Amino acid sequence: MTWKVFLVILIAAQVALADVDVENSLSEQFKISGYIDAGFTEWGAYNAVPSREFHIQRSGFELNAEFVESLKAEIKIEVQPDELFLKDALVRWDPSSWARMRIGQFKRETLLGGSISSWDLSMFERPLVYDLCENLTYAGRDVGIDLRVDIPRFKGFELRGTAGVYNGDERAEERIDNELLYTFRGEIRIPSIDLTLGGSVASHRQGEQNSAEPSGYSVSARQNAFSADISLDYEISNWYDVSLAAEISKGDNWSEVNVIAGEEAPGFTGAWGTFTAFYHPWNVRGIETISLGVSYDRLKADTNLSSEHSRISIIGSIYPGDNIRLRFGGVQNIIPGILEDEKYTDIVAEIGLRF
Repeated sequence: MTWKVFLVILIAAQVALADVDVENSLSEQFKISGYIDAGFTEWGAYNAVPSREFHIQRSGFELNAEFVESLKAEIKIEVQPDELFLKDALVRWDPSSWARMRIGQFKRETLLGGSISSWDLSMFERPLVYDLCENLTYAGRDVGIDLRVDIPRFKGFELRGTAGVYNGDERAEERIDNELLYTFRGEIRIPSIDLTLGGSVASHRQGEQNSAEPSGYSVSARQNAFSADISLDYEISNWYDVSLAAEISKGDNWSEVNVIAGEEAPGFTGAWGTFTAFYHPWNVRGIETISLGVSYDRLKADTNLSSEHSRISIIGSIYPGDNIRLRFGGVQNIIPGILEDEKYTDIVAEIGLRF
């Protein structure tokens, strides 16, 4: 643990010098930036222990190097009070203005609820369906390669497609099968109104060694997940603007049964939506933006059952500057119970910094 603490102190000392941007013999530019989101939560769940606590939601450092204009590298390290781990490690190649390739470990482009940065996400947590898809390896970070193609604007539309191939084992230390995961995400954007329509698909199989099979290996049927989403940013005036985003998802919940043995996986469905209004008080010193957001989020992990988990959240935020945010609000959870649904509200206050 000592070497980890030393590493964090070393990086922090570099970042404390400011947003580092230097030239050297190995790269044209080398930049270090950091982030931290800390907060206090009063948990509303009955008999929750502890019922109140301070916490580090996320913190870390990001290192970016540009070797030539078309070749870049990125490393992101996440730091928690009891853990330090590698989040991203990738090489990015931009052979042209309409193509981009990444190879390494990074977040796959599938669900909109996962691709939105934590800074821009109008929720305290990512949507419930994203957490489930991450556990099922349909979403989240993985080791692999992807290719994005941006088609030049055509009749007021911008088209983008990203296809990727990954290990599919969510950064596991040791792979347990020979199967790969395939993803594709497509987007149609209308720049004139800043409206984007998107959709994604992820597909993979589960495999394991099996001495009873002549091949010595058993594999499941293909497991799939699909999503469709919409996002809109609209500037009403220099003082006001609004944004909204929504997504629906469905797929095979293969973790509930033994799909390698031929059992059919139950389905899952999820939906979420959020609306945020922004006010920019240009005549108020020390406050750049004030926002109020309302979100709804629900997940049915097994469509064979009637129960589902849902959340409603209201979040107010104050931005003293572009890279500092204070926000507070409540999240009402409705969780199915044996006799009746359990309802409780978490009260959350957070401060976020980007440097």
